[in-house]
Amino acid sequence: MMPDEREDKSAGIPGCIRQMTNLERSFLFTPGCNVCIVARITGNVSEHELSHAMDMARSIHPLIGAKIVFDELHDSWFSNDNVPALPLRVTKRTSDTQWFEEIQCEQRIPFELEKGPLIRFILLHSPDVSDLIVVCNHSICDGMALANLVRDILINYADYEREITVLNPPEIIKLFPTKRVFSLSAILTRLFVYNANRKWKKSPHRFFQDDYAAITKAYWEKKQCGAVLIELDPQESQIFLEKCRKEEVTVGSAITAACIAAHEDILGPFSKNFKLVSAPFDLRKHATTPVGDVFCLCAGAARFSYTYDSKKSFWKNAAALHKEIHKRVEKLDSAGLEVPGFEPSFIDAFASFGPIFEAIPEAYSRTDNLSKFSRDTKNVAFSFTRNYKKMTPGTIPSNLGRLNLQTIYGNLKIDRMVFLPAVSEVVPLILGGVSAGGRIVFSLTFVEPIQNNSSSRKQDIIQIRNRALEYIGFPEKVSEKAIE
Repeated sequence: MMPDEREDKSAGIPGCIRQMTNLERSFLFTPGCNVCIVARITGNVSEHELSHAMDMARSIHPLIGAKIVFDELHDSWFSNDNVPALPLRVTKRTSDTQWFEEIQCEQRIPFELEKGPLIRFILLHSPDVSDLIVVCNHSICDGMALANLVRDILINYADYEREITVLNPPEIIKLFPTKRVFSLSAILTRLFVYNANRKWKKSPHRFFQDDYAAITKAYWEKKQCGAVLIELDPQESQIFLEKCRKEEVTVGSAITAACIAAHEDILGPFSKNFKLVSAPFDLRKHATTPVGDVFCLCAGAARFSYTYDSKKSFWKNAAALHKEIHKRVEKLDSAGLEVPGFEPSFIDAFASFGPIFEAIPEAYSRTDNLSKFSRDTKNVAFSFTRNYKKMTPGTIPSNLGRLNLQTIYGNLKIDRMVFLPAVSEVVPLILGGVSAGGRIVFSLTFVEPIQNNSSSRKQDIIQIRNRALEYIGFPEKVSEKAIE
């Protein structure tokens, strides 16, 4: 679509923010593609003042008050026209692990994409300690977006009269270096995309809210998300940080290397495509064009093959991984997140509705669209889905690092944060790291069968976590519990 055509189309959409990118579209319909963050807050949180602070944040960040509008070509647009208030559910806090039970429940609830918003808030409240949970569709956010949002809400809470500035979400493709248009690889990519789109247009399918709700419901009837935490207290965090500095690696590189090594020890080494590491990085920090702390999906992803060398020391392996990641981040290597110019409805098919067909075939009789798609077995989307799986990485480490935030906001204080990236049952290692309140916390997320009370997957991840703790120098923290 040419720029003037896009402008004409956006002019006809009330409250239009901008068109969705193909990358954002690839996460829109997929069950489990929700990003979650939890902030543990000491002090008595007022529901009324929190709601007001959230409304202020909505004025700063347009996408948290957005819905999806599909045009006649099934292109999708963000709009803030007539979107309901931000949902805040408040319930009594009863335990330190209750927050994860709430997240498991929230994963099962599909967002109302064409009604909005694509984000939900839960406050587990007690007079002394509360947990603020944010669950958001990955199409409008990444982990750093949620961390910054929590910070902005707390700043608003402490100073509701402060002056605010709107931060419009950029199209992240414009933040990457321009690639050579006439290179051989670019020409071959365009031919490949053209041919795929041509085949898709011969037998296209369009998916909507009912289809998304049907696969989400069916998927989470059989599955549930799981998480195991690596958590260091402030003293342990400082010791580990100093050790990483001495070895000239980041905390994220060290813990990722430890988990890969632990996986090799417990379940065996990765092979084929699972040797691939896809390491997301924050474009807000690295893009040559300053964008500020925008709320959107604003990440690149370095993608490369990595094998843990058991003949070398753990710290040498961590250094090798660190070097590989940062070499690509400096070049703004986005290979792990590139989605070429496919038809958006085709992306829905091969990224969302095709991959889980075999897992939940019963869902594909619940709507006419899904039924027609499931019978179209020779559709190009199914062959793409098979190839898509062959490119799945073995490790996705998302580390937000030490957050740029203060600890105290009026009568409230951040004790810690937990970051849970989108979950997947086909990626063996998914890590989500964050440091706040002086505590380093990493989650290992996964998907497990809902009827299996003694999930072998959960036990495997606990063993991997425990072995990783030994690698990084904290064997005394080994535990049989997933979350303390």
